[in-house]
Amino acid sequence: MPKRVSELQKQKISESFVNGMEINEIAITYNFSKQTIIKQLKILLGEEEFNLINNERAKNGTFKKNNINSINIKESKNDQLFEDPKSLINNSKSSSPGGEDIDETFFEIPPIVNNIDLDDQKELSSKPLSEANFPNVVYILVDNNIELEPKFLKDFPEWRFLPEDDLNRRTIQIFSNQKLAKQYISKNQKLIKVPNTNVFLIASGHLKSKGISRIIFEDSLLAL
Repeated sequence: MPKRVSELQKQKISESFVNGMEINEIAITYNFSKQTIIKQLKILLGEEEFNLINNERAKNGTFKKNNINSINIKESKNDQLFEDPKSLINNSKSSSPGGEDIDETFFEIPPIVNNIDLDDQKELSSKPLSEANFPNVVYILVDNNIELEPKFLKDFPEWRFLPEDDLNRRTIQIFSNQKLAKQYISKNQKLIKVPNTNVFLIASGHLKSKGISRIIFEDSLLAL
């Protein structure tokens, strides 16, 4: 069962993001998935404010110095993980108030991508609809004529790491609770309750005929 985000964690996550911390780094720091962090930020800041900050960072291409790929390594019990740290780093010394020398060491660890097929890894982001663990009741957004309004996966920032072919897939979003769904509703939409989630499996053929091949549910991407 997925763990809940506490109110204190929500506050710290929001402050970290506003103060410039990258989403990936926040996810690692608080031990949640990237999708959970994005979902919480949209709720806490509002989707418009979140997108404004996120898009501005993407446009400027800015990264904090304390990004995950730039790590400040200090003397600790973990030093034995490195066979010869002095051969990997440049040491700089500063004096403490007591006159003792303190070594502060910095080096960059490049991401390890050798022998990894990133496209295959990304495809593992989706799972079959039949494996979805829906609650008894879910909610979806429709237009004023009670028609589904599918979007492209590329319209969801949290899934933009997928291959280009997947980003052009049409999808609908399912919500586990009414409050969350209302965060995404527009004035030309309605929120409807779905008391029997088996309807998505039953109607999967009809959804495919409309070009819909994916369903977003919380942190999961479901393949029809």
